[in-house]
Amino acid sequence: MNQTLLIYTKEVTPRLRYVFKHIFTRVLGLEMGFTSEIESFVAHDGPKLSYTQKQLGNELHFGSVELLFEQGVSDAGIQVMDWEGVPCFFSIKNEASALPYDVFASSFYLLSRYEEYLPHVKDDLGRFPYTESLAGQNDFLQIPVVDEWMERLKIVFSERYPEIQLARTSFETNVTIRVPQAFAYRKIGFIRTVGGYIQDIFNLRLRQLYDRTRVILGVRKDPYDIFTWLVNVQKQSSSTFNVLFELGDQTSDTTNIRYSKVSFQSIIKMMGDYCHVGLLASVVSAKNAVELKKEKNRLESIVNKPLQRGKYANNQFNIPQSYKMFLEQEIIKDYGMSYPNKIGFRAGSCRPFLFYDLDYEMQTSLLLTPVSLPLEAVINLNERTVDIVEVNEMKGRIENVQGVLALSCTNSLLANSDWRTLLKNIIGVS
Repeated sequence: MNQTLLIYTKEVTPRLRYVFKHIFTRVLGLEMGFTSEIESFVAHDGPKLSYTQKQLGNELHFGSVELLFEQGVSDAGIQVMDWEGVPCFFSIKNEASALPYDVFASSFYLLSRYEEYLPHVKDDLGRFPYTESLAGQNDFLQIPVVDEWMERLKIVFSERYPEIQLARTSFETNVTIRVPQAFAYRKIGFIRTVGGYIQDIFNLRLRQLYDRTRVILGVRKDPYDIFTWLVNVQKQSSSTFNVLFELGDQTSDTTNIRYSKVSFQSIIKMMGDYCHVGLLASVVSAKNAVELKKEKNRLESIVNKPLQRGKYANNQFNIPQSYKMFLEQEIIKDYGMSYPNKIGFRAGSCRPFLFYDLDYEMQTSLLLTPVSLPLEAVINLNERTVDIVEVNEMKGRIENVQGVLALSCTNSLLANSDWRTLLKNIIGVS
């Protein structure tokens, strides 16, 4: 039997190719082809399905809406419904359809970030807030709905074609450590050190004054310098570790030490020997392609190899402009697909996916890794507590679909031993 899946549709568009390839090839591991000719579809002796408004015969059929056959963006007036406990939209009234909603158009809507191209109210920093999202407004932000839909699609497909072996995915963890400031007290310069002492005294921060003095005298290690610990954890873990360094010029938003300092460069090189190193693009470079290129060149000159990984600091990016800037600089892996200090799935999925540019109606080479668990969102720094129930629920949802649990935090957060223990527990390191 021919193992290639043949899909019949009225028109093979870039949108349709993108979402079908993501689902059937990247996730389910099937070879796939398209046709708009009924004769070729009927003659095919392997697995096949139709994606149309009406079923052709007795083939596996999925009803379609118009989204994947359109160009540009328009307000779709989406109504969210519940089907077997999972939120869904783009309902299909055709009873012959294997699912009562258009799983492909719905997936494309979320993965392409279609809603972020529509008019919306930005937050104070110019970002797309979760409150403007379909998931946020309909209370399914913390459900990986795209992956849940794929699970139901797999059941339907396997019932029809039990002889076809689908790829089996496994639960993974991915860790991104952001380094906006490598040291709290060391190497920060004379003026900043004096300013720090003045603020400590003025605000009666005696413990911080004591710690600052001990670090400067070399009696204790700088609290932000957790890099040797990170290397040891990486050695014990099967998780992928990405360490992203900010190398922008100092501004009110960029407080890292100068990139040219030997001690800073030594840390970057050490981390590059054991982890994946990338760029934490500064707030300035998020709006300035020249600055982004300069920061990228700085990092590449330190590690002596091309830079592939990146994220915009403070999640200050706008789709599609910010991603286009990454692509222009040949940054092809992004770790910023999340909402700041909010757990959940910005694109409805816990699996990496390629960015689709709705401006040009084309799939790009930029791989987006959804970060579902920013540790800052589950930790109460004032009370020194963690919402472990929230953590376990998020982990359980991702394990149920055998996806990727991607978590993120700063090196300064890991200055606290309790949060270092939390990170190790989540990724399964003793």
